[in-house]
Amino acid sequence: MNNKITKDHLQKPAYIYLRQSSMNQVRHNQESTERQYALRDKAMGMGWPPEMIHVLDGDLGLSPSDILSH
Repeated sequence: MNNKITKDHLQKPAYIYLRQSSMNQVRHNQESTERQYALRDKAMGMGWPPEMIHVLDGDLGLSPSDILSH
């Protein structure tokens, strides 16, 4: 465990926000998307239990104007 991560930190949820502004980016930058999803494994490696890790990817591939129009 990282010495900067305390027991107090691990009692709070970890949120991972994935961001790419267009489906073109998602399709053509798959490595970037995979690296972003891999942050979940990194959080687990730092000590967060899987049930405390929340991946926010609901707007992956949407531009800000797409998000505002929903």
